[in-house]
Amino acid sequence: MTRNTGFTLIELMISVAILSILMAVALPAYRNYVNTAEEGALVTNIESMTIFQEDFFLRNGNYAAPLADLAAINTAIGWQPRTNDGITYVVADTGGNTYSVTATSAAGDTVCIVFPAKDRC
Repeated sequence: MTRNTGFTLIELMISVAILSILMAVALPAYRNYVNTAEEGALVTNIESMTIFQEDFFLRNGNYAAPLADLAAINTAIGWQPRTNDGITYVVADTGGNTYSVTATSAAGDTVCIVFPAKDRC
């Protein structure tokens, strides 16, 4: 007598169904994790820019604004991000002694913070 070994079609279909359910749960959680990490990186970069803005304020009596791109920011206050991963930065004058910084990642995530109050736009 010979015995057949291997998987039946039903066993393979059940395995595929279980993997599909796991992927349906895991992918949205992973995307949320990636978006949270990207937002954290944007906030960190914006926070590091504030040191240079405060230095500019102490020397000139006002904040450097409006600054439309990274080259203008670097020229005006001397700040440059540690890595440039396609993130765009815009510094806008919000009136008085405040300014806002908007950072947009290559994936389209946007963070905007008004300083010195550190409120979200």
